[in-house]
Amino acid sequence: MNRRTFTLSLLALSASAAVVGLSGCGFELRRAPNLAFKSVQLAGFAANSPLAAELAKALEDAGVSVVESTAAAAAQQNVPASGAASSPRILSTHVVLQALSDTREQAVASITAFSQVRDLSLRTRFRFQLTRADGTLLILPTELLLTNDLPYNEKDALAKIDESAAMHRAMQTDIVQQVMRRLAVVRPEQLATP
Repeated sequence: MNRRTFTLSLLALSASAAVVGLSGCGFELRRAPNLAFKSVQLAGFAANSPLAAELAKALEDAGVSVVESTAAAAAQQNVPASGAASSPRILSTHVVLQALSDTREQAVASITAFSQVRDLSLRTRFRFQLTRADGTLLILPTELLLTNDLPYNEKDALAKIDESAAMHRAMQTDIVQQVMRRLAVVRPEQLATP
């Protein structure tokens, strides 16, 4: 056996040992949650809400259709639109995620002795509820609030604007992940008609 073959064999053996070691400790790559519903309507968001766009993408990645209305969900399942809100098939597969508030805030956190801004406090707040197509609450109104402080210097004002926008995007992504984890808690029994 030559040196190169021996080295490649050693690398393959160590890689397989690492995979076995990681699988034994419970390590698993993050993947989209398994959701109990098949379609969702995003309601109450502003027309150009970046949070709604990112949430819609996360839901579609999880295999859920994002529709404009309950009637659109009914059309996908070939249910007449007239009885869509009370159809057992729609009630057991369709939900409405209602945004109650979606705001980004920025406030002065601290100032210097010369009354110059030293730190800014950035907040991203999202309040929502989840209902079945007939209006039955599945998730009570829930508020998610993330806050980050940003050191501020007037000499770097333009750079700080870009940095605050990047921090808001990161907080938005965190909120989307938290919403997805809350949606994953909904069980099929909750969607079934009584």
